[in-house]
Amino acid sequence: MIREMKTIKNRLYVSLVFLLTVMGVKGQQQPNFLFFESNMSMINPAYTGVQGPLLGVQYRTAWMGVDNAPRIASLTYHTKEKNKASWGFNFLSDKIYVENQGAISLDYSYKLNIAENTTLNLGIKAGGVFNNIDLNALERVTTENNATLNALSNYINPLIGIGAYLNKGHNFFGISIPNILNSKRYKEVEGVQTTATDRPHVYLSGGLNFKLYNELSFRPVMLYRAVTAAPNLFTVMGKVNYKEQFELGLGVTNNDYLSASLLIMGYNQLDLGIGYEFSQRKGLSSLRENTMEFVLRYRFRNSTQIEKKEALKE
Repeated sequence: MIREMKTIKNRLYVSLVFLLTVMGVKGQQQPNFLFFESNMSMINPAYTGVQGPLLGVQYRTAWMGVDNAPRIASLTYHTKEKNKASWGFNFLSDKIYVENQGAISLDYSYKLNIAENTTLNLGIKAGGVFNNIDLNALERVTTENNATLNALSNYINPLIGIGAYLNKGHNFFGISIPNILNSKRYKEVEGVQTTATDRPHVYLSGGLNFKLYNELSFRPVMLYRAVTAAPNLFTVMGKVNYKEQFELGLGVTNNDYLSASLLIMGYNQLDLGIGYEFSQRKGLSSLRENTMEFVLRYRFRNSTQIEKKEALKE
């Protein structure tokens, strides 16, 4: 009985979130990742190729314990640098209950050497954002016709993004708009009109590196996201790095979440990370369930990257 009541409560939570999403489709927010540095090209095409050729996957499960809660997955691929240019591919899927939205893009980044050990990458991305709603999977209490549901439809909107990424050793600063288009789609059924809007998001990112002792360093990093008609997001993390092999991080976000992460780097050319976010929300109507995130990247052998690591050691 207790288990059934919990299942009903979880379904009510997700249904409420879904209905709010349907009624306010304008200004949808892009999902955020705890390991945003590992997934930077999703939001900034200029990051493509900065860490050499690689293939990465990332998975984020939110509201643990809630049925049909948000599940976010991404796939990233970067080519090796050729004539100071790199290409990349990104795929993102953000699924909650019966709705699945995401993006697919091709990225291009060009590197400029502006000073010793300092580069500026300029990037552009092109592709599309999609939204798919499976109304057949919606649990309804009645079979009567609903004009509001009939007005909902899947859509694909174009995507064009730009970005810049300044890199000096382990210090970096980035600014980007992953989609500069303010695309809208309208549909009217039985007098009910729905609007789908992909609003531009502006991202600022940055990080510094402070050497503590021998091969131990401290890295504060931050990510700021702004979009019209939605709350801004600001994340700050402090990371302790040892020998470029292990990195332990603690962070805080202005949406009342704390986080902890562990990243193991360079093991058989693999990077493996696990992160956990702890909800600090105290409102009775707030979901308090926590979030887990996983990242796995394979770095292809790259002579340019090896030379860069040797230069950093000196």
